Amino acid sequence: MVSMKSIAVITADMVNSTQFGRTETTLWLNQLMDDLRMNSDFDWIFPPEIYRGDSFQCVLKSPEMALQMAVFARATMRAHHENTDLRVSIGIGTADALTDRVGTSDGEAFRFSGHLADHIKKQKARIGIVLAQPSEPLTASLDLLETIIGNWTTAQSEVAAGLLTGESITKISERLAVSQSAISQRVSASQWWAVHRFLETFPKNLALYTT
Repeated sequence: MVSMKSIAVITADMVNSTQFGRTETTLWLNQLMDDLRMNSDFDWIFPPEIYRGDSFQCVLKSPEMALQMAVFARATMRAHHENTDLRVSIGIGTADALTDRVGTSDGEAFRFSGHLADHIKKQKARIGIVLAQPSEPLTASLDLLETIIGNWTTAQSEVAAGLLTGESITKISERLAVSQSAISQRVSASQWWAVHRFLETFPKNLALYTT
């Protein structure tokens, strides 16, 4: 397992935010912040905090949950509009100085996340991970994950976000007022089985580079 000294620092920014009004982007980001904070799967050192109007940062105690958080955040954002998305930079490592907020804290994980956030536009995948050890196979697998998430429609993204919070197809159907068969079709079209398997095995894959 990941060392107890390791944390995950996540820096994310909206894609195409200039295409939308400030009111919309603020509403969408605030809704996402609420969804992330209320999700019991995530054990926060620092809960998500918006900065620069179209970006946010947060810190997880358990790096194993960082990818699930990233996929959930992207699915939630992509559900709003076909052109909305997030770039998510995950830094996994130690923390030298934890203050009362993420912006003034420091350490290996913070530097990894910040550096990646400055360069992630050069990558094809919109989720990136930086570790202390070289991890090219893990990075390559994120490229494959991108080929699935990058093709999700708004409807598929909405369903994926529900599945990531543990909702059943029946529950999603009731919440969206859509038939269960239509929800099942969206699940199938989104290649959810592959994403779910990827997230399930991520802790083991991560441990190959952190132990």
